[in-house]
Amino acid sequence: MKLEPKILLIAALLAAPAGAMGAGYPARDAACAAEDMQLFYYYLSPVQDAGVKNRATSCHPGRKSLQLPVWLERALPAMTARKVWKDPDEGELSEAVVWQTPVSILYEATARLAAADPMADSAGFNDMRIRFIMSVERLTKAGLETSFGGRGGPMLATLDAATRGFDGLTGALAKGDRKAFDAGAAGLLRSSRDLFAQLFEEPRKGAGKKPAARYTPEARVLPGYRGVSLPVPASQALFLGRGERVDMLVSFDALTGTDTREKVTATILQNVIVTGVHKSAGPGEPGVVQLLCNPNEAQYAALSLAQGSNITLIRRAPGDTELRPMEIASFRRLIK
Repeated sequence: MKLEPKILLIAALLAAPAGAMGAGYPARDAACAAEDMQLFYYYLSPVQDAGVKNRATSCHPGRKSLQLPVWLERALPAMTARKVWKDPDEGELSEAVVWQTPVSILYEATARLAAADPMADSAGFNDMRIRFIMSVERLTKAGLETSFGGRGGPMLATLDAATRGFDGLTGALAKGDRKAFDAGAAGLLRSSRDLFAQLFEEPRKGAGKKPAARYTPEARVLPGYRGVSLPVPASQALFLGRGERVDMLVSFDALTGTDTREKVTATILQNVIVTGVHKSAGPGEPGVVQLLCNPNEAQYAALSLAQGSNITLIRRAPGDTELRPMEIASFRRLIK
């Protein structure tokens, strides 16, 4: 995204009087949080122009401008060069890019909270929530607690707090609860500003380590979707986690053209999101996985459960969302 249009947008939001949007939080707080997230995003770009390195601000009392921290400027070449994640579509991603993703989503959310009637954008906030949860999970799996000179660990804890804010405001949107929405929004704004503030501080307690306690996002079914619970073997539930994407393979007896039956396996569902996992309590006991399905997918999941002899959930690589044509597998086709 280009810098200038965003700066103009933030400037317009900052010009709005506090509370002008009728929210239970000052609109200026949201605009300042958006400005912070915008700067954070550009701090992590390979090259920063003068407007990023030294940016005038009215959002930080006692400071007329914000300078790119010297320690961060020195660390950036290594962060942009070090590849920490492999995405099927985007290729290898650098440490800086993997951090930019949740920051950019926080920018989207805070800018939307600063605009008129944010509660009218339920679909937008729910989409941001899902993308944010997945981006934080990617950071965690990439093991970036040591990023930013050890600040990565405390920053992950702050991102967890932001996830709680997303849960609060999107849950309130589903109920039409303005007070709860404002509370969730205020929490999200605090987390965004705290995340940015850590760039200008010494590493906090827990630097370089995973957060002691992680927040688990709410297992939630989005409007228009269905939550489908499937029993799975303990070996499958063991390696699945909330927010991951899976394909569902079903084995069943198919009637062939010669009126004989043979065992086949078909990919019935692709790229469905896991919203919850209940791991088995003991050896031999099944686990339960809940999948987020559209109504049509939910029907096929139920049919598979009723008629299939075996259901297998195959975990996808992070970032792999492509739908692929798949032929039905059978030993008759394999051995000709």
